[in-house]
Amino acid sequence: MVWRRISLFLIALFAVIGLQHFVVEPSFSASSSLSNTIASSSLITKNNSDHLIAQDSNVDSPNLRTYDSLSEEEKALFSKIILFVSIFGLVVYVFSCFCMMKIADKLEIPNSWLAWIPIAQIWVMVRAAGKPGWWLILFFVPFVNFVISLIVLFTIPTSLGKSSLYGLLTFIPVLGVFLYFGLLAFT
Repeated sequence: MVWRRISLFLIALFAVIGLQHFVVEPSFSASSSLSNTIASSSLITKNNSDHLIAQDSNVDSPNLRTYDSLSEEEKALFSKIILFVSIFGLVVYVFSCFCMMKIADKLEIPNSWLAWIPIAQIWVMVRAAGKPGWWLILFFVPFVNFVISLIVLFTIPTSLGKSSLYGLLTFIPVLGVFLYFGLLAFT
């Protein structure tokens, strides 16, 4: 009961922290200056065969803009976005690995600590779904991996005695991973 409350508190805390930057202090000036800069440096011309071509008026060849060509405002905005995405990604990774380890402990899967190792955590998920370990290979086959991952995500809750509809939680943007793993690990 205590773990459930702690996990729900952490989920709500991560949601508030993640959205706080966009709600409290929106910074549209740098992003609008970025779009204005891109719009002013682009020039649409016609060539001989009446096709429209976008050309960069500042550069002789049509290259993408590099980090060094950005203004200081754009660099600061880019750095903030990268920092936010990195921290959020690390939080998601740590939380999902910890929860996967707890799920493996509940199901008495040997070597539950493998949930912390990137490729080995797939093996832990496959074993938690009650599928044979060779299914790990199917995660490396394009297009097949999508179907197999859905099967595994919808089968893990049934291994824990819960409804397979818990798998639908993974389709909720941003919070879906926290809800799915948190509810399965701490209830």
